[in-house]
Amino acid sequence: MIKKIAEYIDSCIDAGDIYGASFSVITPKGINQYYHGKQGKDEFAIGLDPSMIYDLASVTKVVGTTTRVFQLLSDHTIRLDDPVARFLPGFAHKEITIQQLLLHNSGLPADIENLNTMNREDLIAAVYNAKLLNRPGEKYVYSDVGYIILGWIIRAVDGALARSIQDHVLYPLAMTNTGYNLNRPKVRFVPTEFDPRRGQIQGQVHDYKAFLLNGESGHAGLFSTLTDLTVYIEMMLNFGEYQGKRVLDENVFDWLGEYDAEGRTLGWERYNGRHQYLHTGYTGTAVAFDLDRQVGLVLLTNRVYPTSENRVWNRDRQHVFDLFFND
Repeated sequence: MIKKIAEYIDSCIDAGDIYGASFSVITPKGINQYYHGKQGKDEFAIGLDPSMIYDLASVTKVVGTTTRVFQLLSDHTIRLDDPVARFLPGFAHKEITIQQLLLHNSGLPADIENLNTMNREDLIAAVYNAKLLNRPGEKYVYSDVGYIILGWIIRAVDGALARSIQDHVLYPLAMTNTGYNLNRPKVRFVPTEFDPRRGQIQGQVHDYKAFLLNGESGHAGLFSTLTDLTVYIEMMLNFGEYQGKRVLDENVFDWLGEYDAEGRTLGWERYNGRHQYLHTGYTGTAVAFDLDRQVGLVLLTNRVYPTSENRVWNRDRQHVFDLFFND
């Protein structure tokens, strides 16, 4: 499996689908980490190495937000059937629950329209008052909006989102190069898209909604390294424990196996099996794990560099998942 994945990623780099990839495969025999290719071209023709930091985009949803929500569910601070309005009184839809946000079947839209004309206050108002596409619980629509709201719920019960995730998820796992708005040398950040308004984005969150929210949101905004994310996946493979520290209760993994709504469980996408899970990010990132086979995958690229119009990697990445889960 590992050889096939590495060879296929090399073929994607050779074809120009991506400039490079940092990836790890975790098996019962050990951890295998690889850094193939470069950050980009011209001044970014820098070979990848363990110090490189990636914009995780929507991988933030599982590594940060979902993990912290699971902890709050386990200690009964919140409940799956709690309405959002219990924590956000101004929210327009009193019937939407935390469970529906996690399953992406709340009825909320995938995104916010006319985003480019908005400032921070406009975006907050648009999320609070977003019109429903469907009745809550009726249909799956993958939604950034729902996860922005989950981030605000964490903030409502536990203070600042960044500090809550830092203290309860990242610190126990010693993920010291993961966080929102990381203060690190710019050269360590793998560049993402060149934006006509913002210029070359590097070390600043790519997602514009997260950018308007000061880089800190439940749906996007985390940056991380291959090493840190490998630790996170090790914890998930070990049913919530890492080096003697319990980060997630074991009952969380019962929940993951129990829920299945159009290929989704709580927070995560399911692959084929009951215990196969994955999540992707717009910038080209991905994490996956198989509890039955005890194997994990972290796959980091900057497929939006220099433009997000290049979508070939999205197809390539699916093939990597097929190799990972089926070999």
